Amino acid sequence: MKKEKEKMLKEISKKYGNSEINDAKKNWKSYGDDKKKSILQESEDIFLELAKLKDKDVDSIEVQEIMVRWHNFIKNFYNPSIEVLRGLGNMYYNDPRFNKKFREIDPDLPDFLNEAIKKYVDTLEDRWLEEQRDILTNKLSN
Repeated sequence: MKKEKEKMLKEISKKYGNSEINDAKKNWKSYGDDKKKSILQESEDIFLELAKLKDKDVDSIEVQEIMVRWHNFIKNFYNPSIEVLRGLGNMYYNDPRFNKKFREIDPDLPDFLNEAIKKYVDTLEDRWLEEQRDILTNKLSN
C-alpha cells in the first residue's frame, strides 16, 4: 500500500509539479492524530454525500455546496489554484485507481464527480474573470 502511494505521488509530482506535493506532506505531518482522522472522515463524507446527490443537476445548490466542502478539504493539504482543482477533477476521473475507488462508493460517482468539479471550477473561473474585468474597468475609469 505504501509503495503504491509513493508511486502515485511521484506520478502526480511529475505531471503537476512538486509544490503542492511538498505542501501536502508538510501540512499532513503537522497535524495530530485527531485532526488527521477528522480530515479523512471529511473526505469520506464528501464523496458519500455527493453520491447521494447523483440524480441532481451539477448546478444545484446542494451539489455545489459539496464542491465548496471538497475545495475546503483540499485546503487541508495546500491552497489549490483553479488549474490544480481542474487537474484534480481530471485525475479523479482518468486515473484508474481513483476511478475504482469512486466506483466502489457508487458506480456513477466518477462521472458525476467529474461533471460537478468541472462546473464548480468553471464557476470559480468565471468569478475570477469578472473580478479582473471589474478591476480593469475601475482602473480605466479613474
